[in-house]
Amino acid sequence: MKKYALLLTLVLLSATTTFSQVRFGIKGGLGFANMSNVSSNLENTWNNQTGYHFGLALQMKVPFIGLAIQPELLYSTVRTTLENDPANEVNIDYLTLPINLQLGADLLLFRPFILASPFVSYVMKNNTRLEDQPFDDINRFDYGIGLGAGIDIWKLQIVGKYNWGLGKLQSAGAQWDQAETYKNATLQGFQLSVALLF
Repeated sequence: MKKYALLLTLVLLSATTTFSQVRFGIKGGLGFANMSNVSSNLENTWNNQTGYHFGLALQMKVPFIGLAIQPELLYSTVRTTLENDPANEVNIDYLTLPINLQLGADLLLFRPFILASPFVSYVMKNNTRLEDQPFDDINRFDYGIGLGAGIDIWKLQIVGKYNWGLGKLQSAGAQWDQAETYKNATLQGFQLSVALLF
């Protein structure tokens, strides 16, 4: 028992020395088909959104080199159509785990950064009318990568990034009405987020 307690203490001390600052936070934002859907008119921006997300974030900063690791757990909703066909309407809720790797510069009052964000997602709820395909024929898992930039201003963080979903929307072995197997584009698009970190 003493060995385990000593090991746990060493791990905690190592984490403390590795990361100069650890902050927890809440995060939320909107998803868009592309960046042009975000405008200075808040009403137009809201009407153009294709989904929203909210959840928790943990930011861990590595001292001196400007690197921060920020894993998040987000509930994401997506509304879109495939191939611009209203019959192929997609409305799916995901639980998403992105790992944001941020590289920036700690300036006096703010910290600008660029980021790469690999993610995995799991379908939590389906409201899809995808040519009457059964929910069991939809692939529950997705994965992909996001690239973007952001800024930390005291406890406020603002991030804009573009996500690419790389998985297949159709599950393995499913026989869909469509001849083509759709790529999972439901998590693809521009994402604008705001977080409060404490």
